[in-house]
Amino acid sequence: MFFIMGINTASKQIGNIPNLICPSCGAYTSMQITVLFEVLSLFFIPIFKWHRRYLATAYCCDSVFMIDPEEGKAFERGETETIDPDHMHKADNYFYARTCPHCGAELSDGARFCSMCGKPLA
Repeated sequence: MFFIMGINTASKQIGNIPNLICPSCGAYTSMQITVLFEVLSLFFIPIFKWHRRYLATAYCCDSVFMIDPEEGKAFERGETETIDPDHMHKADNYFYARTCPHCGAELSDGARFCSMCGKPLA
C-alpha cells in the first residue's frame, strides 16, 4: 500500500475586529484575526491539528500581534466579538523568521518579503 502523509503549517482567517485603536501606530482601524497551526494530513485530508497561534493584523500599518491563546480560542468559538488589547503582544522577529503572518508560508532566514504572497514582513 502507498500512503501519503505530511505535516504542514496552515492558516485560517477567523474574523475581523472593527473599530479599534491600533496599539502600534495609534490609528483608528480594524484587525484581521488569523489562526496558524500545524496539521498532520493523510492523502491531503487534515487528520490532526496542534500548536495553534492566534494573530491580529492591523489594516492601518500591517503590524502583527500575537493574541493570548485563551482569548484567541474564545474569539474562534464566537464567545466574544472583541479582543482586549492587554491580551495582544507585538510579534517579535523570531516569529517572522519562521512563517509569514499574512499567509502562513514558511520563510527563509532574513526574508523581508514573503515569497508566496509578496507582502512585507516588518
